[in-house]
Amino acid sequence: MKCWAVTGPTGAGKSLLTSLFAERGAQVIDADRVGHEILARDEIITGIGEQFGSDCIVSGRVDRPALGRLVFGAPEAMTRLNAIMHPPLAAELAAQLAAVAAAGVVRLAVLEAAVYFLLPLPGPMDLTIVVLAPVAVRRARLMTGHGMSEAEADRRIAAQDYLEPLWARADEIVENTDGIAQLRRTADDLLNRHL
Repeated sequence: MKCWAVTGPTGAGKSLLTSLFAERGAQVIDADRVGHEILARDEIITGIGEQFGSDCIVSGRVDRPALGRLVFGAPEAMTRLNAIMHPPLAAELAAQLAAVAAAGVVRLAVLEAAVYFLLPLPGPMDLTIVVLAPVAVRRARLMTGHGMSEAEADRRIAAQDYLEPLWARADEIVENTDGIAQLRRTADDLLNRHL
């Protein structure tokens, strides 16, 4: 089984590309979804409460919007959150990739993770792909697809600026500006060349 990682900034189209790989038989592991599950762990809730205060904990759960307001655009706070979240996230992603490989059902597992290059690596990847798009395109996608205000979209985009140098480390760069038909052709091209 091959393992690929798909990364890139918010609104660029990582999820769309990975969904196209899934349509073509790949097993996708979404690091964002796994991260939400990890946020529900007691030790993570305790760590976040200790680091960021009780205002981030409501009814025994992490209040994600409140936590987001504290860490997005605040690099020092984001570093503290990453120190809590990234080790267990990487371990869980590695376990899920191992389970997919052990099942022996698919030829390709795809890990979707915006923060892939920041994680303690969850295992070797055969290919890393970054999906990029101009800021204006990403802003429009976040506003229409996720219901964000322009200010919130810009805040989310700016919060990932520090990741930009890391995306140059990817093996393949996908510019997602020409619509779904072009992205489908790109997905097929990547599969043909690398599988």
